[in-house]
Amino acid sequence: MFATFTQSLSRYLIVGDPDLVSQVNAVQATGNGTAKVPPGVSHRQSKSTAQLFVYDPSRVDKMFDMLVKYEENFARHLKILLDTLNYLAATETVVFLSLCARLSSAGEGGFIAAAGDGAFGAN
Repeated sequence: MFATFTQSLSRYLIVGDPDLVSQVNAVQATGNGTAKVPPGVSHRQSKSTAQLFVYDPSRVDKMFDMLVKYEENFARHLKILLDTLNYLAATETVVFLSLCARLSSAGEGGFIAAAGDGAFGAN
């Protein structure tokens, strides 16, 4: 799911940066097969004619909103799965308790927090 989502995010990044817009439009304007197409542009788009990107700074805000929603949904589903694993650990076997503890600390950023105070995800 995230792999298909990254292509959309790449297009949002291209449209949100004036330098990238001019670079991608220049590559598309050359039209020859030797020009390297940036990774955010799909193979289908690279062969189409006259699809130029237009700079739109509001797309970056929309991208951040999408990422926040994606992260919230991921955290919600991770909590559901951890609750299920915890239930299995309580009813079936105790071996799942250590796995549940490790996954819950990873979900809360426990492993990342050890990297330092300025690290991403640290509390």
